[in-house]
Amino acid sequence: MVWESGCVVIVMLTPLSENGVKQCHHYWPDEGSDIYHIYEVNLVSEHIWCEDFLVRSFYLKNLQTNETRTVTQFHFLSWMDRGIPSSARTLLDFPSQICVCCFECC
Repeated sequence: MVWESGCVVIVMLTPLSENGVKQCHHYWPDEGSDIYHIYEVNLVSEHIWCEDFLVRSFYLKNLQTNETRTVTQFHFLSWMDRGIPSSARTLLDFPSQICVCCFECC
């Protein structure tokens, strides 16, 4: 879906699991690269911006066409499924941090 829609930014608002319940599929490698169907996903970097979110960069390669693309994932960590963030400020600041990072990366 990321490849087909031409996404270069992913915003993820849920943790991978909460209280032992899977919330989201872990669709990137923890290090190095993994192959998913016809796509190679290589984790380029992972930066913890603060305790509330981190930024990952992936290098995607379509193995059939050899086309490549860089995708940036912004992962908000403080919003639990059965609760709310401890402060609204972190959630309100999150979009501005995405804009700052996208602007710096371009």
